[in-house]
Amino acid sequence: MGLPPWETSDSQLFALITGANSGLGFSIASRLIDEFLTSPSTSPNKHLVLVLCTRTPIKTRYTISRLRSHLRKLVEYSAFATSLREKAKAQGTEYRWEEVVQRVHFLGVEADLCNLRSVYALADRLVNGTIGSPDATTIDGLRLPHGSPGTQSFSEDATQDRWALSKERGSIGAQRSWGWGLSGLRLPRLDVVILSAGMGGWVGVDWLPAVRDVLFDTVEAVTWPKFKLPNVGAVVRSQSSFKAKKLSDEEEKPLLSNQAKPDEPPLGEVFCSNVFGHYILAHELMPLLSRPASSSSHAGGKIIWVSSVEALSEHLNIDDIQGLESQTPYEDTKRLIDVLSLTSSLPSTQRIVAPFFDSSNIVTKTESDAGEEKLPSVKPTMYLTHPGIFASEIMPLNVFLVWIYKFVFLFVRWLGSPWHTIEPYKAAVAPVWLALTDTEKLDVIEGDGTKKAKWGSATDRGGEERVMKTEVAGWGWDGTLENADDIARRKGRKRGVVDMTKEAREDFEVLGIKCWSQMEDLRKKWEDILGVKSSKKV
Repeated sequence: MGLPPWETSDSQLFALITGANSGLGFSIASRLIDEFLTSPSTSPNKHLVLVLCTRTPIKTRYTISRLRSHLRKLVEYSAFATSLREKAKAQGTEYRWEEVVQRVHFLGVEADLCNLRSVYALADRLVNGTIGSPDATTIDGLRLPHGSPGTQSFSEDATQDRWALSKERGSIGAQRSWGWGLSGLRLPRLDVVILSAGMGGWVGVDWLPAVRDVLFDTVEAVTWPKFKLPNVGAVVRSQSSFKAKKLSDEEEKPLLSNQAKPDEPPLGEVFCSNVFGHYILAHELMPLLSRPASSSSHAGGKIIWVSSVEALSEHLNIDDIQGLESQTPYEDTKRLIDVLSLTSSLPSTQRIVAPFFDSSNIVTKTESDAGEEKLPSVKPTMYLTHPGIFASEIMPLNVFLVWIYKFVFLFVRWLGSPWHTIEPYKAAVAPVWLALTDTEKLDVIEGDGTKKAKWGSATDRGGEERVMKTEVAGWGWDGTLENADDIARRKGRKRGVVDMTKEAREDFEVLGIKCWSQMEDLRKKWEDILGVKSSKKV
């Protein structure tokens, strides 16, 4: 299909977002568009290429439809659009929102993180194959009538759905100003991968302690709740029951084996959805994450893990890393994410971490491997963030209870809690900040990986969002000891938390070594079980 028009330039940002169809993932995509286009530091010639990952094609179409609507409002009706229009008028030119729209490209892919075969298939498609954008849809994600704008069958005489693209200049599908119908595009690299998909794994609420805690210990109860009822021991269906997915009409690629494995071990559902599926995906995407943007760049891609403020020191049993016997499997997975991310660049973990970041054992068959000059490989960097506390579909509550919870959240925010972002868009501020901040600047802040932080989305009493470091048990705010005065100025601490000590910091590092070792063993074990072909290229 040839190369996409942006492959030969470094003036683009390629970002993959998992769980992009709802909640935090959708808000991250929306906010990334807004801040990319409105930031004074973004070159007016730079493009944003969003690869949106959902579980099904209809969710992908629906997601892109909503994001297109969001983009249209930004560039035509917002204060940002007004300022651009006034600037163009002052310069004696005409503002054309279509030209701004053309700087954002939407591509769609699908995977189920609890189906490891689909994760490997997705990674192979991104590394070796081509991707595109589906046709436009109605606001409900349904197909538009034949010939509608935004579809490959566009016709000026066709009846247009009111939720289809505008009839105005520049919005017809043939001009592709909205990116619909793009196909056969090969990614040259990935600058950012935001791992935001996941699940809570809860089946309900223990109402007696819930009401008691919220009434008598409100802030703690709605920041670090203890009344959620987990589905203890939940596992994913046998991976052998999933069929290997064929990626194209060409000869099936030898990525996966269809052979059933009768000795398949259990795989925790929450663990697989929140951590392991992402862990495998990130590893398999190393060929794209390890490519710098240009010959002058020394930075690889960013792997941004989304954790939770709820992860505490008592969570995560190293002898039950999947949380199969745990009463807090969700919090355990978030604690595991904290440990993996914060220790990923420490000198003591490098021997164990190195195979995860090594892309030489991943088979690649892209056109660029055959004759094009390749840039030297650069190791990507892991970053850690969390969205604060916001109203999410991840908790099984009815609409009435969600409204009550929002009211309580507003109340504790007014009391001074920085973590109650409440709205998903505000909760996306920290992940988006990490995605758009220069790697060199982040390296200075995080001491080239030795002072890594957990960057949280926070708000003030008035709801103004900001990014704030978050304390991690055993690690502190950045892995360094702080004096009492510095600690006293920190906000958002859990009551009764113990200050980090040198011994606790050493124990955290040892825990990191153990977690990385188990995760690498588990990854290699599942490669054998699934028959993944990972021999080195000749």
